Amino acid sequence: MFRVKSSFKTEFEVKAPLSRVRAFFADFKNFSEMLGGIESSRREAAGVTRWIISTETPVGRVRMSLPVRDTSPQPNTIEWSPALNETQNLMRYSLRFEERKGVTRVRVSQQVELRRKRAWDLHPGVGLMGEARLSSALQRRINEAIEDFLVRVKKKLEATESKKEKVKR
Repeated sequence: MFRVKSSFKTEFEVKAPLSRVRAFFADFKNFSEMLGGIESSRREAAGVTRWIISTETPVGRVRMSLPVRDTSPQPNTIEWSPALNETQNLMRYSLRFEERKGVTRVRVSQQVELRRKRAWDLHPGVGLMGEARLSSALQRRINEAIEDFLVRVKKKLEATESKKEKVKR
C-alpha cells in the first residue's frame, strides 16, 4: 500500500468576536476563494461535502477529491472528518475557537492521508519519488497554503472589525 501523509497544526488570534470568526470558517466559499489549491467544495447527499483540491508536486499536478462530513462535537468547534466508507482520500480538519475580551483564539489542525495500491495510481510520476519524498513535498505545499490562508483570513476579519468600530464611533 502506497501512503502519502501530511499534517498541520497552529493557533493564532483574531481581534474579532468568536461568532464572526466561526461564521467565516463555517462558510465553505471562503475556503475556495482564499485558500490556494481548493478548486471547489460542494455539498452532496447524506451530509457529505466534497472538496476538490489540486497541488503541484515535483512530478506534476496532483488533483484529489476529498469527501468529508461534519463531525463537530461542540458549538465552538468546526470539524470535518472523512466521509463514511472513504478509504483513499482521507482528510480531517478541525478548528477550535475560544474568545477572551473581543479576541478569538483559533486552533487549527489538519491531517491528510492519500492511500493507493501503487504509487502511480496517485500520479504516473509518483513512483519515481517514493512515499517519503512526496509526503515531504505535499507537507510543504499544504503548510504554505494554509499559513498564507490564515494570514489573509486574520487580515480580512480584523479589517472588517476595525471598520465596524469606526462606524460605532
